Amino acid sequence: MMRRPLLLLFAALFFAYEQWSFYTWMQMHGTASAGLAHAWMTLRQDPMVFMAWNDMGVFTAIVLVWLARDLRARGRAIWWWPATLIMGCPPLLVYLATGNDASRRGASPGSDPVVARAP
Repeated sequence: MMRRPLLLLFAALFFAYEQWSFYTWMQMHGTASAGLAHAWMTLRQDPMVFMAWNDMGVFTAIVLVWLARDLRARGRAIWWWPATLIMGCPPLLVYLATGNDASRRGASPGSDPVVARAP
């Protein structure tokens, strides 16, 4: 199936993009504190940027709750959660690529504890 290689490729490309962005950000501002001061000023001055950050925060919280439940349901290592919290999308994409889909194929409908909780 092409899903796994594509997710891994996208995770690697996204990780490289994040590293390039951080390097460029540091080049623009010189220090992390100067960069963070600029980011905070931008958030305070532009309501649309502030709204986008709020939206990303809510989305991140939802994804992290889903991930915690999925980790417990599948018996997977908990380190995926802090990795996703700290590094963002790349670990989450790798987690999705390395998920054990074979265990779900033989399961009967409604037997997934994560899905069974949904109203």
